[in-house]
Amino acid sequence: MMKKTRSIWEGETAMFRTVEFGNEEAGPFYLQHIRRPGAFERTQHVHELYELYYLYEGQRLYFVKDRSYQVLPGDLVLINRREVHGVSDFGTPGHERVVMNFSREFVAAMMEEAPFLLDGFAQPTPIVRLDLPPRREAEELLARMIREAETARLGQTLALRSLLGELLLFTARFVRTHRVPVPEHVSPIHRKISDIVRHLNVHYADTVRLNDLAAQFGISPPYLSRMFKEITGFSLVEYVQLVRVREAQRLLETTNDKVIAVAEQVGFGSLVQFGRVFRQLAKTTPLRYRQTARGKV
Repeated sequence: MMKKTRSIWEGETAMFRTVEFGNEEAGPFYLQHIRRPGAFERTQHVHELYELYYLYEGQRLYFVKDRSYQVLPGDLVLINRREVHGVSDFGTPGHERVVMNFSREFVAAMMEEAPFLLDGFAQPTPIVRLDLPPRREAEELLARMIREAETARLGQTLALRSLLGELLLFTARFVRTHRVPVPEHVSPIHRKISDIVRHLNVHYADTVRLNDLAAQFGISPPYLSRMFKEITGFSLVEYVQLVRVREAQRLLETTNDKVIAVAEQVGFGSLVQFGRVFRQLAKTTPLRYRQTARGKV
């Protein structure tokens, strides 16, 4: 299903514009180019699609996997499947960016000939900072994709797939020929929250208490709770539940353990609670998820 919209809002000093193609939730390919003059509500996701984000203007704060990054113009953000990620305002809220989501199946045929196409998503950092010559090359490719997405015409999806392949090839070549440094933390509290997130990613099955966590990391409980939400986009409880469900998905796909055993392994106290939280986050039941993942539905 293809969805395409384009709207322009003229103000005294800013323009709002959107070009959109595809379905963000259903895939297999989604593109959105947007120019925003002001602030917007933070969004955070976990999905089965790869995500590619490029910032033209402004500054953003991106939380990916286990830490936050300041994103600047010319930065390419590459987010692997099932990685927690969210973006929010940083500094002046106005910005311009393009984001793409795509499934592995969407590029499968190209990867048979070029298995290195997704190399950019395997880097130690999701932030690829482009200097001027490669930045121009990337922006030329993105401009062609945005133009193609604007108007429905013969072979539109085929053209977008081909252009995505060019962009992924550009990215794979760049990370193989350039040093891609890991950016510094935005601030000491961002580093602290990153340490806490990494701790939770390992100890998600344990009982998590705010006071215990605060004492362990030398931070007051109210401040930890507030900054965790501000930096990650999740409350502490929401994040732990998300990590537990994500691990449950892996176990459901790769083991024959009963659902009740999976619930216990990832830290849920009851099957009822596990089923409720799993349905809320995965939009399906654990059993249905296992059947779908194994191609039995």
